[in-house]
Amino acid sequence: MISLGEGDDSKTVYSTHSIMAEEWSKPPENSLAGLRHAMNHMDGVEFDLRLTKDDELIIFHDNHISKSQREDIGGRKWVEDHEAESLQALGAPLFSELIADNEFKTAWLEKGKIACIELKMPHPNAKHAGSVNPRKRERHARKMAKMVDSMVGELNPPHNSVVLYSFKRRFRHTCARAGVRWPVAQLQPAIPEIGNDTVKRILTLPSFMWLSLPFHLKHQQNVGAPMLPCALEYLEGFTRHLTLGRTVGLKGYTARRLTRLRQGYQAYVWPAPLEVEQSLRDLGLTGLSDYTSPELYTLPTGEARWTRWASQPLDEEQQNLFKVAEPEHHEALISEAAREVSPWRELSDLERRSFLANWRKKWQWDREIDELVEDSGANRMPWEISRLLGHRGSGKNSDSF
Repeated sequence: MISLGEGDDSKTVYSTHSIMAEEWSKPPENSLAGLRHAMNHMDGVEFDLRLTKDDELIIFHDNHISKSQREDIGGRKWVEDHEAESLQALGAPLFSELIADNEFKTAWLEKGKIACIELKMPHPNAKHAGSVNPRKRERHARKMAKMVDSMVGELNPPHNSVVLYSFKRRFRHTCARAGVRWPVAQLQPAIPEIGNDTVKRILTLPSFMWLSLPFHLKHQQNVGAPMLPCALEYLEGFTRHLTLGRTVGLKGYTARRLTRLRQGYQAYVWPAPLEVEQSLRDLGLTGLSDYTSPELYTLPTGEARWTRWASQPLDEEQQNLFKVAEPEHHEALISEAAREVSPWRELSDLERRSFLANWRKKWQWDREIDELVEDSGANRMPWEISRLLGHRGSGKNSDSF
């Protein structure tokens, strides 16, 4: 993700009395249960992979385990210094477990859902794999890329249902040398593995300011990346004015400028707090959300919340109804839509074409309709389509991995 720092998460706290019907127990981030949940209730997932000491791909975000986790399993704090069995004891699943899970696999392969897979690099102080030597880091990243490519290849999902990305410098070059056959994107600016969140933001700020979002859009398109991983800081708040070049945003003329610049080229925006969710949808962007509760019916902006923008798309009339309905009717409205609205996989070719034609016109997509239709099917969608994804599966939580 283009971001000021990995720890730069949304701090907004929402009143559960106003937007949630009842308490919902969220599965831990990056857990099998959390990843299954997002695949079922949203348009797909984003999750993180690290390579263990015994060369297993583990689904784990942070480069270190917590103090309490170290008390449970012993050893050093860095994830790459542990074997898979120890990390599994903490509840972290292996990537092989995830892609063998029938519920996850069915949603991914048959229902048009997408998996965004981030490859994490070890902290330089990790004894087993850590290093500041570029060649050693390159070998580590290449090994991971080859393993992911092989394991994904065994399932053979639709080509536009998976993307690999990383903050590792020259990641596209790494994947090319590893022979990766799946779409690849670069997370920029590169965030160092060292330091706390504040240090990371400070170190990242110069490159954030120097490279504007329009520059990143054009660069990613030129190198063949299927989408642009994008931090909300480029689109919302005072930070969007810090970059050199043209400013873009979620409202007004800067939003219209973004639509013209993109021409359908998709941006995956994180974080996607609830208050900007409808703006992202209205602009045809993709959001990575930490708010995945099926019992969350009303957005802070007043609209009824629908989480399957792509995999169970609403037509214009239904979307307008979601915007104007009174909050007391939102739960019933969402329940009815879940039953009555046809999922993407059940639409006829003519219905899919109609959706694509409307979206192409609304968001000024560059590709012709016949090409978009050719790139579509019951289990696949063009990259241009706007989605809502579960960040780390069911969303980030502070007490998990």
